Amino acid sequence: MNIPLHNDINEHSSHFAFALSDSSVLTEAKLIISHGDQADEVPLDIDPQSHLKDGRKVSVIAQLFQNPLQREEASVLYGPELSYVQYAVSLTDTSSISIASIQGVDYPITLDLGPYIAGDYEVRIALHRKTPRIAEGPLEPEQLAMVKYAQVNTVHIMLFPAEFSQFASSSAAVWTRNHHVFDSYGRRGFILADLKRLSGRVEEMFGPGHHNLLEHFTEGRLDSLLEEGLMAIVWGITPWCYSLYCPPNEQAAQVLAWDKLGEEPARQGIYYIDPEVQRLSIIPANELAFWADCIRKEWPVVEVSGEGETLHLDLYVQIAESVNGLHENPLPTFVLTRSEGKPDMIMLMANVVIVEEIDFPMA
Repeated sequence: MNIPLHNDINEHSSHFAFALSDSSVLTEAKLIISHGDQADEVPLDIDPQSHLKDGRKVSVIAQLFQNPLQREEASVLYGPELSYVQYAVSLTDTSSISIASIQGVDYPITLDLGPYIAGDYEVRIALHRKTPRIAEGPLEPEQLAMVKYAQVNTVHIMLFPAEFSQFASSSAAVWTRNHHVFDSYGRRGFILADLKRLSGRVEEMFGPGHHNLLEHFTEGRLDSLLEEGLMAIVWGITPWCYSLYCPPNEQAAQVLAWDKLGEEPARQGIYYIDPEVQRLSIIPANELAFWADCIRKEWPVVEVSGEGETLHLDLYVQIAESVNGLHENPLPTFVLTRSEGKPDMIMLMANVVIVEEIDFPMA
């Protein structure tokens, strides 16, 4: 592969990211600290314990922070931490940082985070692996290969001033498990709903008992639930595993790797949300066909913090580039935010296609 992996190679940024379809090509990769003279290059191991050798899709994210992201929050964003290494480095305004010795990539990839303020820094390289919520419990042997296909490794490279080398333990983590859900959804898509209030409203409309809400939705009989701000729906998607982030506040949203996500979303949805709603359950849309059973199950929940009556749902799609003969793969991410004011109109997100139709093993 000899194409640039970074979308904004001519721009400096505090975030830099790319993705590959097979993490094993990074097993021998090095982080190179250079000061303009090749003789002064400092190679640093990225994966000394070879966690990446057991290949999966991998996202590489490099970020320059004034204050380091807490490890608990990084695990919320990218999945449980597998291992980490940390190095003390000195940088000048002419220093550069790159990744070299990637199998199949015949050039170093410069992490365009500079120019740097001269001084002492810490580089922390953490390896994470996220698994769909549906597969977090005990698995049968025949399911392991499907789960491995769905999992995503992340190499998180964090650079920050040395005076902040001790991670703050006194302050509570801002990002929690209720701000990120990584899960698998089938062709019908999914809904976001205040399940308790929604179930009460459905009973008012149709009475108690079993209902097939999929049929009601296709007949237009659930439009009022959207208008009342009790639910949002993504109607029809490529069967795949999706991340959904709901930043706890505007400042916390800045830690998301926007270079990875892209400057513009691939798709956008706008919904009305009742101002009293603070938590939304994420439910696969096919479960609506069995409503009485659906409301008795436990579903992942996201906290929609703040005030306002407008929900913005943006879809970003990063491509994991083809390496080792493996096809490129999309890494789709939804970002859910809330803003003040009632939307002029509801803009439903529907018929989301991120890849040519295939049989996805966890659909």
